[in-house]
Amino acid sequence: MPRLSLALVVLVVVAACSEPIVGDGTSSTEASAASTAASSSSPSVAPAMTATTPTAPAGPPVGWVAPSGVPLAVTMANGGVVEVVTPCGNPDTLTVGEPIREVDVVIDPGHGGPVDTGAVAPTGLAEKEINLQVSLAAQAILEERGIATVLTRVGDYAIPIRTRAEYARLMGAEVLVSIHHNSPVANASDIPGVEIFVKNDSTESQRLGGLLYESTMTALGQFDVDWSRAPDAGVMTVLNTEGSDAYGMVRLPEMPSALVELGYIANRAEAELYQEPEYVEVAAESVADAIESFLTSEDSGAPLVEGRVFNPQRGVGRDQCVEPDLEASLYPDVLGVDVSQGSDTYNFEVTISSPYDSPERYADAFRVVGDDGRVYAVRELLHDHAAEQPFTRSVGPVGIPESVETVTIEARDLVYGWGGKTVEITLP
Repeated sequence: MPRLSLALVVLVVVAACSEPIVGDGTSSTEASAASTAASSSSPSVAPAMTATTPTAPAGPPVGWVAPSGVPLAVTMANGGVVEVVTPCGNPDTLTVGEPIREVDVVIDPGHGGPVDTGAVAPTGLAEKEINLQVSLAAQAILEERGIATVLTRVGDYAIPIRTRAEYARLMGAEVLVSIHHNSPVANASDIPGVEIFVKNDSTESQRLGGLLYESTMTALGQFDVDWSRAPDAGVMTVLNTEGSDAYGMVRLPEMPSALVELGYIANRAEAELYQEPEYVEVAAESVADAIESFLTSEDSGAPLVEGRVFNPQRGVGRDQCVEPDLEASLYPDVLGVDVSQGSDTYNFEVTISSPYDSPERYADAFRVVGDDGRVYAVRELLHDHAAEQPFTRSVGPVGIPESVETVTIEARDLVYGWGGKTVEITLP
């Protein structure tokens, strides 16, 4: 039996508290193409939390994580019952889950769900996926630095713009940053085309934007890429023809907020960079550095450039929003992997747990992802395994370059996409 090195990765994020959400979605940069695209990158998502019965808290929760791992805004906690607002802005009641009692920062991974994919790269990478990867990584960095951070979404599901902004308000966050990757392709450039959109009437939002621009431009500039960049790129306000902030993720939050376009996913050269794990790490750290600087200093960063006038399309509203499952896990878990080596290929025996399986929703694939961020094999599963839990299936032979030392096995849900517990293996 070859020697295996296993690491289970579990990421957890939570959300907010106070009044119920009302209203619909609003116009924002998050209006997008309606087609869903498969990615050759390896998105991270938060798996389900272990459910616990609420007990008398040390202080009122400012948010709640459902058994499925979905963060929710809390409107009331009374003994063993919590009243919450769902991602689609609806009221609900839960008796199990995990509380959160402190939030400094909210990071918003732009887009999400089958309708709101965001821009789609020439490589097939969907913006919603890379937005989530960078957001999760930035959240982890900030948490390590003692800055309590949550995400507006932790998986591939829809959440209207108004709900995202309201979550941040209900949580009492000091700052909100929305992560995006731009489209269509702009002019060729020797430097990154980062754009930061800020509030027109908020000096603190503009200070946040200046720090984000300075940090991300410096960090991304280390990559040798054929960049795209608009002639007027920088830190700016964007107003609609009525004179209001055009983007909902800038206009609606009550705290200082900024929308970050880290680059152009429509540019093939940049899209290929986004598939590299190093990009996610560098981009996330630059965002985290700027947020920390905003919270701990009076630094102002880059100045404003001349603003734009633009009327964006309407984003996904409550009428288009489909609630994620709050009770059952959103994702299957990879429990174990056996790997055997051929002459120049590998075979993988993968054990997966998806106890929620039904003909309507089940674990429908698993894949082998190298430490270089490349997907080397995908095994499609054509039916549910409700009568066989956990179940084991194989994929191979799989050709993997000698330069790849470790691979990660990930599983996919038919509805919610890639996520859940993963297994990392050192190749023999």
